[in-house]
Amino acid sequence: MTDKIKILHLTYHMGIGGTEQVIYQLVNHADNTLFDNSIVCIEGEIGAIGQKLHESGTTFHVLSRVPGFDINLIKSIRALLTNNEIDIIHCHQYTPYVYGVLAAFFHTTKVVFTEHGRFHPDRYSWKRRLINPLLGLTTTAITAISAATKEALAHYEWFRKSTIQVVYNGIEHTGESAPDKENNELGLTEDNVVFGTITRFDPIKNLPMMINAFSKVYKDNSHARLLLVGDGDERSAAETLVASLDLDKAVIFTGFQTDTKKYMSMIDVYVLSSFSEGTSMTLLEAMSFSTCCIVTAVGGNVEIIKNKENGFIVESDNATELANTMQLLLSNRELRQQMGKAAKVTFDNKFALNQMIQSYKNIYLRAVKRTSHTDL
Repeated sequence: MTDKIKILHLTYHMGIGGTEQVIYQLVNHADNTLFDNSIVCIEGEIGAIGQKLHESGTTFHVLSRVPGFDINLIKSIRALLTNNEIDIIHCHQYTPYVYGVLAAFFHTTKVVFTEHGRFHPDRYSWKRRLINPLLGLTTTAITAISAATKEALAHYEWFRKSTIQVVYNGIEHTGESAPDKENNELGLTEDNVVFGTITRFDPIKNLPMMINAFSKVYKDNSHARLLLVGDGDERSAAETLVASLDLDKAVIFTGFQTDTKKYMSMIDVYVLSSFSEGTSMTLLEAMSFSTCCIVTAVGGNVEIIKNKENGFIVESDNATELANTMQLLLSNRELRQQMGKAAKVTFDNKFALNQMIQSYKNIYLRAVKRTSHTDL
């Protein structure tokens, strides 16, 4: 029998976020007849999403990166590659990639690098301009989660564009379709039109834009609600803004939740107000629920949503335009349903989980020069 391909996923941690969800899906839905997955976290903790994998038997290695350039971290990762006979180290995001590719220099382990998102604003670095073309030569495969992310890798990071493959994120089909708001602890009723988001409270998500837009809508629509699911450094600022706009009765903060599906089922219109996005996992989850979506015209959003075809696109950081679009959808249930159904078709055709899993499976097999009857 052919030995399994040993894959070590290298990441900051397995807390809450899109990168962590992708790794979770890759490990949880891997072909266990072909692959043996393990994970190394370099920020000293496993994290909430990782804990679920850990409890189900996935091997974790926890390292603690020190400030500055950590030479000892490279040595520790290289020891893991050697001691565990790792075939592929799959590095998620740029900093883990640098440590992973340096650890794999002159080693038999193949390197796969996935860029999951970009900074805002994006920027050049002369150090990366010098080193990245060299690192790219020693990397077996480079993937980006959107075409916009691929462009950024080529433009700002100087990786050869022809070597970068776009692999869109994918999630499981939920099977849900209509909002379910009755009999819940949030006090919502069928009379409420619920705008909402599930996110990390981070400056890049631009929650003030969403809150300010909602305040304009709420003035003339007291039955409107804004559901904010998640937590993070910007939560206190968001709560302060809500209080200053006298929106305490209309904006609901749930805090961090592990069961996001329950909250997604309560949302009539999903809103993504980010300054930058790759392929948002929560946007895909909303689309799988047949939920109408409004997104900002940034990054991978415009590759997923086509304006007025399967959702709505508004200008980044334009609260007035967002408010106008929210008002349009609040008063037109038929339009919400039409866009939600179109979003579900897009999800099924392009972003279902099996497509992402198959793409990475093919990348892994090619990396170690194996083939499969399912190889595309």
